[in-house]
This record gives sequence, C-alpha cells and structure tokens, in this order.
Amino acid sequence: MRRLFTLILLVAGAVNAAELPPPIPASLSGTTVPAAKSPARFDFQFVQVAQVLQVIYGEAIKTPYVLAPDVLTDQRTVSFRYDASSGDLRAFLGAFLDTLGMQAQSRGGVDFVTMKPKPDELRADEEKEVTVYRPKYRNVSYLSTLLRPIFPRGLTLNRSVTAPEGAKVMSNPPPGSAAAMVDQDSDTLVFAGTAKEVTMLNKLLPQLDVPGGEVAVRAVAYEVATTKEQGSAFQLALNLLGGKLSLGLGPAGVLPNAVRFTNNTIDAVFSALSDDSRFKVINSPNLRIRSGETGRLNVGQKVPVLGAVSYPQGAGQAVQSVEYQASGVIFELRPTVREGSIDITVTQQISDFVKTTTGVNNSPTLNTREVTSSVTMQDGEMILLGGLKMRKDTITSSGMSFLPRFLDTTSHQESESEILLVLQLNRI
Repeated sequence: MRRLFTLILLVAGAVNAAELPPPIPASLSGTTVPAAKSPARFDFQFVQVAQVLQVIYGEAIKTPYVLAPDVLTDQRTVSFRYDASSGDLRAFLGAFLDTLGMQAQSRGGVDFVTMKPKPDELRADEEKEVTVYRPKYRNVSYLSTLLRPIFPRGLTLNRSVTAPEGAKVMSNPPPGSAAAMVDQDSDTLVFAGTAKEVTMLNKLLPQLDVPGGEVAVRAVAYEVATTKEQGSAFQLALNLLGGKLSLGLGPAGVLPNAVRFTNNTIDAVFSALSDDSRFKVINSPNLRIRSGETGRLNVGQKVPVLGAVSYPQGAGQAVQSVEYQASGVIFELRPTVREGSIDITVTQQISDFVKTTTGVNNSPTLNTREVTSSVTMQDGEMILLGGLKMRKDTITSSGMSFLPRFLDTTSHQESESEILLVLQLNRI
C-alpha cells in the first residue's frame, strides 16, 4: 500500500495541471474514446496490473472507468516507463492492454476495462454441427483418448475423471453423482462443434478406426530338473537343440537368456525335447490375444489368505474376509502388433506359500520369483526364454516314537529346477 501511495504522489507531481485545449478523439482497442487530458510521465517497477490502471485513470486520464472483476484479480506484475513526449497516452494504453489480453471500451463516457474473450468463447457463439459415429474396429474410449487433445470440447466422453480401460462400464450412472464424472464406455461417439471441426473429425476417424491386429500364440512351458554338474536348463536345451534346429544366438561370446529359432516350428522343438526325461511339460496352451491386451497362463493353485476385517453397523461381530491368491507357475503375455514386427512383453513368475513366522501367523507368506522380458519378433518366429530358477531344500526326520529325538535319522535333499518357455507368434 505504501508503494502504491508513493507511486500516486510521483505521478501526481508529473501531471501538468495547466489548462489544455479540448480533447480530441483517439482510438483504443477499436473504440473511439476521448484523448488524455494532460501529459504525464510514469515509471512503474513490479506493480500489479489493476494498480497501474487505477493510477493512470485516476491521475492522468481522469476519465470515469470500470475494472472488471477478472482484471482486479489479475496477479501479474508489470514494469514500464512512459513519457508524454513519446506519443499519445491512450494509444500507449491500448497497446499495453492488448499485450495483456485486455481491452478498454468507452460507453457513455465511461471506460470499461475487461479481459478479451478467448478463442474458444468466440467459437462458442458460432453455429454448431453434430455428427454421430459408430466405430467398426476400435472402442469409443480408445478413439476419444486420441481425439481429446485435438478436440478438447464437444466429445461425449469428455468428463472430469479418465478411467483405465478395465474400469470403464457401459451403464448410465445417476446424474450428479461421483460416478457420473468418470468416463464410461459406449458404442457410439457423438461430437458437437463447428463445421470446420466436424469436417476435420470425419477425415481423422477412418484413419484411427482400423483393426488393431491379433496374434495366435502357441506356447510350451517346461520344468527342467538340473544339477550343478549339468549347468543351467537353458544351456542343456541349447545342447539338445543345437544339432537339430537352426538357432540364432546373437553376438558371439554373449550368453543370452533367450534364443530365436529360424525356419522351425514349435512341434519340432517339442519333439526334440520330449526325448529327454529331465524336460517335463507343465503347460502347452494355444492363445489368441488382441494387440495391447494381456493373456495369462497359470499352472498352480489358489490359496485362501486372510483379507480385511470389517465391522458391521450396530456393533456386531467383526467379519474377516478371505481372499484367494494364485501361486505356482504364472505367465503373462502382452503383444503389440505393428506393421513390420510384433513387440511382446513376457512376465514369468514362480510362487509358493510357506508358513508365516513373523507377524500374522494365521496367514501364509507368498514367496515369489519373477522376471519380465520384452522382445521384438517377426510373424511366425519362435523364441525360447529361460533364466527363472526354483530351488527347494527338503529336510526329513524318521525314527521310533519311543526313542529320544536325537536318535532320529535326518536326511537333507536339495533340488533345483528351471522354467523354460517356448513361444511362437503368428499374426492373424
């Protein structure tokens, strides 16, 4: 406030109080308004816009004025220097307001300073057109996600909260509820906009609404029992397949955890490995997966574990929920079909439950080993993935029940196994 008061004093001292000729019209933002009544000099440093306008109108122009609420709440600060000898004050003021996105209009001898309407607000006054599109291949959520940055207004699914694909439903939530703010899935896209926007949208939709692609996945999962002398199961598989099939091992001297097969089929690999008893088939599914979706293979069991505790109303007895968690050998495949290749992300997991010894003893502990690989494959290509090992230590005791425990016979057995996954992808 002290800065503003000092500024007013400086400006007031700079204003020439002598009588001037009658004012002549000057243009300000396209509107004819009276010229400044007296010359002045200003030197503002880091002053808010509303304070600058109050000083100029109150001490120099001395014309009735109105500042719009959005002008008064503008928090931007400005610095400038002006001398009456360098030009007309109103012309300078008009250019100054224009750079800030404001305008001054004279009505009945009063200057009204307001913010300029935004382009979207100007287009809102134009005549609207409505177009309806029913997708052929893609869903409405996918198209709306791509179109939203180009057409921020006018799409039927432009809601406040964007939900992931799995969370979207096709039901109609009650108007005004929280669920009504979340994007919902639909089978029809409706857009309202100007004629230019509708024309642009109709050109874009056929280019976006194209088949996403699918792949047929043939897979064989092996559990291979190995010892320290035999090395890893991956090396063992390479020794068995190297003399029978064409392999692509990559750069020389690099031991990969994946190998490609060229000009072979998965049946040939299955035939070559089935003769060795150490290779046990645990799953051999055939899947068909859309591009961008996830396929899941699970060989194991679902174990009940304790979940959340809820307390019903009325101080009733607490209710303990039970959840079922999968364990065993789990594979997840997520392909992305492109024009010249297929990108696939493979997640391999081995998990089992053991007795909990820390904290919550009533619920088992899940032991998990997981590895994720991302590879690029060609149509019809086959790949062997390895590197996920599982080791078990088994201790057993036996003896007569009437003899002391230290006389029991104890045996310790170590076993190690590795999971190998053979994948072949074919574009559909």
